[in-house]
Amino acid sequence: MSLQPQEIAPLNSLRRHVLSWLTDAFHAQETGGLSWHWSAFRARNAWQPSIAAIEGFLLSHEPRESDLLLIGGSAGWMMTSKWLSRFKTITIIDIDPLARLFFALIHGKALKRSGTAWHFERRDALKELPQLLKEHPNALVFFDNVLGQQCFRLKDEERVERLLGQIKKTLQGRHWGSIHDVYSGPIDLASPLGKMPLIRPEHILSFQCQLGEMNTASRQPEQNAKTPSSMPAPELEIQPSYMVLDGKKTSFDEGAQTLLQAVNATGEWQDHLSVEVFAPDTPSVMIPWFFKSDYCHWLQAAMVRT
Repeated sequence: MSLQPQEIAPLNSLRRHVLSWLTDAFHAQETGGLSWHWSAFRARNAWQPSIAAIEGFLLSHEPRESDLLLIGGSAGWMMTSKWLSRFKTITIIDIDPLARLFFALIHGKALKRSGTAWHFERRDALKELPQLLKEHPNALVFFDNVLGQQCFRLKDEERVERLLGQIKKTLQGRHWGSIHDVYSGPIDLASPLGKMPLIRPEHILSFQCQLGEMNTASRQPEQNAKTPSSMPAPELEIQPSYMVLDGKKTSFDEGAQTLLQAVNATGEWQDHLSVEVFAPDTPSVMIPWFFKSDYCHWLQAAMVRT
């Protein structure tokens, strides 16, 4: 007995749905998933200094809105319930289907005590951002640890920069914020005396930061042949014209080096292509996150008020 075409179509749709659910549950398009939740669970105590710094940043911005549209967040591992409890309702948007379960385990009891209602929707927020803004016209929009992951998800530098550069334009007129990776890479916390890092996991220091106007610089890639006619075309790189760290204005490159030297960066670091997320001169905070004993992320956090 063979199935008819009208019977096969629903089965194929169900198969695609299940496969999509499982794929996002395991790695969430390279931005989260089961491996992330396991890492976060094991490292939660070690991450407490960075989590406390993030909480301090969030609590310093009293929300005017009673509703929160929380985009990404990967179950809120890097957040505390204290800030979330300030809202009456929270809508969580994430492609990771496991985020709902872990958010409930981490924050559910505290939000129930505060009377904060929350619900979860498995959607691609960056694709559906204009529609989500229409559905939640009065909510504070906050991107939690998601915008800096798009370099892994899209694997195309030009697409990532175009996507992240558009975010602030789409959100014009709205109150919104984000915390996201700017750089990440290996560190050496066991250097000999005299080369000890300024910042260590147990003693987090953050920088007040502003990035200047964006410039597009050309960068000549490595030459693969000796003849001038075969020289590759220069690559374009978007960089801020300057960086201000704790009131000290430097070139962008010098500012980046200050951040890396503060944690004794070694080896090759990842640029998450997120320097264009906020408009130039937006006041922000740079927070170190010691992901592992030998690996660190620099996070940028800011709230944008119209």
